[in-house]
Parts: sequence; C-alpha cells; structure tokens
Amino acid sequence: MEYIDKNEELIRRSYSEKFYILDSMITRFDVYIEDYVVFIDVYFSLPYHRFKDDKVLKLHFIGVTEYEFYWNNTFTFYTVERYKFFKSEKGFYLSTDPYDEAETTLEEDRDIIFCREVEGYFI
Repeated sequence: MEYIDKNEELIRRSYSEKFYILDSMITRFDVYIEDYVVFIDVYFSLPYHRFKDDKVLKLHFIGVTEYEFYWNNTFTFYTVERYKFFKSEKGFYLSTDPYDEAETTLEEDRDIIFCREVEGYFI
C-alpha cells in the first residue's frame, strides 16, 4: 500500500492530481469499529486512462460520526458522477451522490460520510 496524504492536504491534492474520484467506481465499503472508534474504508477503481496501470484508491475514514449509503439493483453500483469532498463544521465530509457540488452539507446529499480524519492510499 502506498500512502498518499491525509486530511486537508489529501483533499487539496485530490483535486489537483490524478487520483480525484470523479468517474471512478466504488468497488467496496468496509465499516468496522476498533476501541470504540468507527472506521470506514472506501475503495475506488480509478479510470485506467489516468495511469499506465489500473489503480485502486483507498480512502480511510477515521472517527466516523455519521454515514449513510443507499443502493438498489435498478442503478449501476456506485459510479461516481459527482461528489463533494471537503472539511465542514462537523469534520471531513464526503458525498458521492450530492444534490449539488457546492461546498456545503445538505440534507439532500446522499452516500455521505462525516469523520474526524481521512487518509488516502493506493493499493
């Protein structure tokens, strides 16, 4: 596993480098608890044209305070067509199905995670 960065620096780099998650596909969610702390790992298959080889990006959400995912079989499994990824007043925030793309948290946003820290890795 190759460490990329964490928190604000990860978010900044995710928009300026080749590992942004737009047009990626979520292939796996791991939700677990250790020492009373909730963690979520989300795996994104990045489009092959950004790299010489296929890459998988793992975002590791630490200290999760809220999450919500929804899917049913009438939809393609978690293709990221739009997203929000920023630091909010409640912590770091990711929505892979946002109502809009403004850096605000909205009740209408779907597939969300709020957490205290986030790290990124290539696997």
